[in-house]
Amino acid sequence: MNGLTFNIARQRAAFAVTVSLLLGACASTPPPKTVDPETPDAVPVTQTTANPLAINDPLEGLNRRVYRFNALADRYVLMPVVQVYRKATPGFARTGVQNFFSNLGEINTFANSVLQAKPKSSAVTLSRFVINSTVGLAGLFDPASAIGLEQYNEDFGQTLGYYGVGAGPYLVLPFFGPSSLRDTAGLAADQGLFYVLDPLQLQDNDAARWAYLTMYAINKRDSVNFRYYQTGSPFEYTLVRLVYMNYRALQVEQ
Repeated sequence: MNGLTFNIARQRAAFAVTVSLLLGACASTPPPKTVDPETPDAVPVTQTTANPLAINDPLEGLNRRVYRFNALADRYVLMPVVQVYRKATPGFARTGVQNFFSNLGEINTFANSVLQAKPKSSAVTLSRFVINSTVGLAGLFDPASAIGLEQYNEDFGQTLGYYGVGAGPYLVLPFFGPSSLRDTAGLAADQGLFYVLDPLQLQDNDAARWAYLTMYAINKRDSVNFRYYQTGSPFEYTLVRLVYMNYRALQVEQ
């Protein structure tokens, strides 16, 4: 696997939380190396396997069914849209879109770096955001990386972990995958902060808000190198669960 490597006010808040739960986990999903071009139509959802790390997964039966649902949604809805996007959009433009959303992500990274009392990442992240938002033309370009400013990634799930909150039960969120109880709460908090700050002034512009959310979803799926059932292993659910939980534990420790 490669590196592991979102009354009107109430409705908007609920919508923001929902989007965060559906989209946010995708970025943390570990991509497998092997490729199987077809997602099987019949994948067992009740299969179990020994887990040497005893990951807390009390909802495994439900999680496996959500995992299969995600695989089908990915195959028949998300990836066809992304493939059209890739064919219709030049590579440099897709890179610009990725830079734009990455720059907006610096807002939550900065907030969580401050909450975790990390002065270096706070200062670097703030500098990156200012430089890329100005010289980088609203984040379409990334001059901050070109001058050696390292990009950090912090979220509220990591902040909770930093202060000793356990991951809690493993969860598979609809559409975009692995999470935990702590990370789900963290995603909701991060997206809630973003919508409260409203840096793009989308609150009173429904068309712009929907355009933003659509491009956010497309870019998120385009930028994650993961396809369901590509590992060639009948234990893919267990592998993804294992890698995700260990990856998040490492992020919290950093």
